[in-house]
Amino acid sequence: MALSPEEDRLIAWAQARGGRLLVVDDSPTNRLLTAALMRKVGFTVDTADGGAEAISSVAMAEAPYDAVLMDVAMPEVDGIAATRSIRAMTGPRAAVPIIAVTAHGFAEDRDRCVFAGMNDYVPKPVRRPELLAALRRWLEPGASEGGTVKRTSPAP
Repeated sequence: MALSPEEDRLIAWAQARGGRLLVVDDSPTNRLLTAALMRKVGFTVDTADGGAEAISSVAMAEAPYDAVLMDVAMPEVDGIAATRSIRAMTGPRAAVPIIAVTAHGFAEDRDRCVFAGMNDYVPKPVRRPELLAALRRWLEPGASEGGTVKRTSPAP
């Protein structure tokens, strides 16, 4: 299947930019799929299987991640609590763009993400163009400041 011109542009952007991502999801399948999609377009990817590991990974990383792709519904420490903990850190780690990647598509779910400090929202099932577009919004120089979920609508 041929890619759309927009997806071609997003892939070219990702390959040229690269960067380090943390993919957080309690589902091994979702974690593996999202990590593989991002590696395929040139990102270096670390993974975490839940919120507690995400907090630790962000805190202990040699250099701050360029972005975190965070599932919301996870046992023990969910993505909302993990985001709040990351935002409470000091320095550049606290400002890392955090993009919710979740099956929860209601307006109140998006609001919870925003109020927790997430920068953006991408619905599951993950579609590469939507995920790359969200990353580009936050990794491009001059991107919007955090706190506002951008337009990405859930799958029909």
